[in-house]
Amino acid sequence: MTTHEALPAISSFTRPVDFPGHWLWGAAPAFNADPLGAMMTAAQMGRIVRLRFFNTSAYLLREPEDVKHVLVDNHRAYHKGYGLQALKPILGEGLLTSEPPLHTRQRRMIQPAFHRQRIAAYADIITRYADEHLATWRDGAQLDLHEEMMRLTMVIVARCLFDVDVSREAGQVGQAITDLIQMFDFNRIGPLGQFIDRLDLRKRRERNRRLKVLDDLIYAMIRLRRAEGVDHGDLLSMIVLAQDEEATSAADRRMSERLARDEVLTLFIAGHETTAIALTWTFYLLSQHPEVEAKLHAEVDALLGDPQRPQRLLTWDDLPGLEYTRRVFAEAMRLYPPAWATGRLAIADDVMAGVSIGKGASVLVSPYVTHRLEHLWPEPERFEPDRFAPEEEQRRPKFAYFPFGGGPRRCIGEPFAWMEGQLLLATIAHRYQVQVAPGYVAELDPQITLRPRHGMPVILKRRNRASPPAG
Repeated sequence: MTTHEALPAISSFTRPVDFPGHWLWGAAPAFNADPLGAMMTAAQMGRIVRLRFFNTSAYLLREPEDVKHVLVDNHRAYHKGYGLQALKPILGEGLLTSEPPLHTRQRRMIQPAFHRQRIAAYADIITRYADEHLATWRDGAQLDLHEEMMRLTMVIVARCLFDVDVSREAGQVGQAITDLIQMFDFNRIGPLGQFIDRLDLRKRRERNRRLKVLDDLIYAMIRLRRAEGVDHGDLLSMIVLAQDEEATSAADRRMSERLARDEVLTLFIAGHETTAIALTWTFYLLSQHPEVEAKLHAEVDALLGDPQRPQRLLTWDDLPGLEYTRRVFAEAMRLYPPAWATGRLAIADDVMAGVSIGKGASVLVSPYVTHRLEHLWPEPERFEPDRFAPEEEQRRPKFAYFPFGGGPRRCIGEPFAWMEGQLLLATIAHRYQVQVAPGYVAELDPQITLRPRHGMPVILKRRNRASPPAG
């Protein structure tokens, strides 16, 4: 895998540095050819770098204080950027794409599904589904780990949040989601995306065909739950049956069917896509670092005993004992954050670090970039989970690490993702060593999320207590 040079330490700039580009298209050719490489190159040029895309400007921010300014301190001056606007034909007005006041109202209605007590109850579902999935694995088998993680997290999210079983539909639904995501290259999530999308009628027809697979499933779930009129105590019941007591009119008190569809689809896709990707990259890194893998195995073995004869499944109460597991998962998301970049559109003039950001300009923040700042992360390309020891985390600025965003738009499912990631990582690592197939070279595929290009072929090795570290 190609790595990038460490970024220089912070220095003061009173005006942005301009990224060199094509006389007409500006930075678009460079970013379309290699988004991650272009972004890293731009970040090396200065604290705030101006990128021109045809006749629009975007400002790349790299420092934690600037990220915090946009996502938290002055968030009201910004709306979601072009990339998320490009998703509206798929996600509609779900939490990921909507703006206040709709976003505020919807988040208020959905938030209870992610309270601590609810999340604790999801733990048993996660480990039960993981146990059933691992029962289909065999020692020495070769499989696509990314595909496996996508299927597993999909059925978990469907059961936890919507109380439905999508095991039969997982293959078809997963392929539809993959196809939809692969339709969005940098051209379509950049400033010119909506214009390009209007011109490409063929891709729009393909997108609508794949979207129908998802819509058929989601609308059937919503209509069945409304017909039942029974509160299952899950997120789907909240969306379909709950009423917003702060609504000013009866018409606004309950979500429309279309808006319910937007929220369910948003949480269904986001709820499994990011965790599956994070786990895939985590196991890739473990396969390359046997000393880290051995420490992880020691931790989970201490909780669960002999990998050949596990006595029980992990529970919510085991999470404090999975501290090193948490560090491994966190460090993997530092190096390969599933949501690798996000944009905001200025709806008012702003100033950052002495740089004027005019109304209508875009700003870009990238966990992939900020997570590689050498003055925050010494030897940034090195995989070192102990960076996330409590004392180390307290030493760094808050927005040195932001795989789930921040501020009022912070990922609503973050607590669920952390719990699910730890429990699945520990459960799988207890039973199997996952070794990448011989000759496999990991490549990053920076689309909407940071997937592995061409999947990730791996060979499974059933563990026992005497298993030596994979090398």
